[in-house]
Amino acid sequence: PNLLLPADGSSYNTSGETITLQWAGVGTLLTNEAYEVSIEDITGDSGRRLVDYVRDTKYIVPMSFRPSDPSPHVIKWHVQPVRQTNSQADGTPIYSPAGSRSDNRTFIWSGVAVQ
Repeated sequence: PNLLLPADGSSYNTSGETITLQWAGVGTLLTNEAYEVSIEDITGDSGRRLVDYVRDTKYIVPMSFRPSDPSPHVIKWHVQPVRQTNSQADGTPIYSPAGSRSDNRTFIWSGVAVQ
């Protein structure tokens, strides 16, 4: 997928604005296909990571992922097409790569979440 928004290195602050990640689709997805959106806070040793699956070509980053301290955090993200290959016992889908992963992009998130 070709990443569209936000531009690499964009900065967001405490205003509570929504961060929407957008990319160009790779074609029509089959019923068992999706996009894996991987988001990681790479500042320091935070180790915070979020992986989610969507069928749309956009993803709104949850406010719950916003850093809990006011210092700037660099957030890295990428997208990869995936295909459901199985399910866990509880019905949660198991996905496998179904295409090339996008390049990485980053944005900077500073401030704390506005509740």
